[in-house]
Amino acid sequence: MRYFNYLTADEEKALFYLPPTSFHNHSRKEILAYSIGAALYMPATRPTFAEDIAFGKIEGLVSVIIDLEDAVGENEVHAAEESLVNQMNKLATFMEVGILHTDNLPLLFVRVRSVNQLNYLIERLEENVALLTGFVFPKFTGDNGAAYFEILENYNDERPSSAPMLYGLPILESGPVIYKESRTYTLQTIKEILEQYKNLVLNVRIGATDFSSLFGLRRSPDMTIYDITPIRDCVADIINIFGRVDASYVISGPVWEYFPQKGLVREVIMDKENGMIGKTIIHPTHIKPVQSLYAVTHEEYTDATSIITNNNGDHGVIKSAYANKMNEIKPHLSWARRILLRSQIYGVLHEQQQYDGLLLKHNRAYV
Repeated sequence: MRYFNYLTADEEKALFYLPPTSFHNHSRKEILAYSIGAALYMPATRPTFAEDIAFGKIEGLVSVIIDLEDAVGENEVHAAEESLVNQMNKLATFMEVGILHTDNLPLLFVRVRSVNQLNYLIERLEENVALLTGFVFPKFTGDNGAAYFEILENYNDERPSSAPMLYGLPILESGPVIYKESRTYTLQTIKEILEQYKNLVLNVRIGATDFSSLFGLRRSPDMTIYDITPIRDCVADIINIFGRVDASYVISGPVWEYFPQKGLVREVIMDKENGMIGKTIIHPTHIKPVQSLYAVTHEEYTDATSIITNNNGDHGVIKSAYANKMNEIKPHLSWARRILLRSQIYGVLHEQQQYDGLLLKHNRAYV
């Protein structure tokens, strides 16, 4: 899998100083954590998601979250589970007959409803579970978190050597996380669980829609989640606990729930400014805007490489190549390392290029 693979060779050459590199679900964890990007939600009841993936019907698709929780009604659970199993069997068949190649398989995640369902699905999917990159754990707290990861750990300990690691993606979205009186204790409890299973935690996700519902709120399509003060304050505390350099967790931005893109672009920019990478989306037209915003600018790349190169004790501060800022070696070192990692996955734009150059290329609507 590779970002911006819908570009022609000439278009890519014109846009990128350094093109994106390939990755797959066997890639190392650090790469995968940053590669999720625009994760498209699909209900597990969707009868065509195997065909959508195998025949490349969704241009630019790189990661998918197959949802068995909020997108599935209480009376649809069994049908959704059966649909998931059937669709995964179809994907396996498409791969066996050569219609779908491993290199073109998106990162696939399943969002489960409960610990019991996680255990059940790992058994039902059998060898096809190896097509997944991980499972998403909703309403993750100190009460249910360890049980999720125990099941995941048991699977990974017993999986065939040829099968990729399965990761967990906890979603922080429950009342105890956002309510002021319980937040610090709950986040610390969650962190203790994640520290115990750190090698299995791909990233930490934020469920802003569930948070908003607890206050009877909903951001409008031209606003961002950062304009909703109770959510903003909680996001700040999540970043404070899990986003520190010594914590080394990748935090994903909250889901964007509207079709229009105006607020989405502003919100992704705010996500990035606050150190978050990755965005849950609900419509294919959101894929390219989000992915384009993750491409590294030439100025960012130049600053980052300069900081890394001069991290030898000879300099404390250096003038940027663009002559518009000072780069302090030690304070900006962690930022520089993250930029270089992102540059591998999303590429580096030419000096004269910005994000809108990517957006203008092949901006075809999804039908």
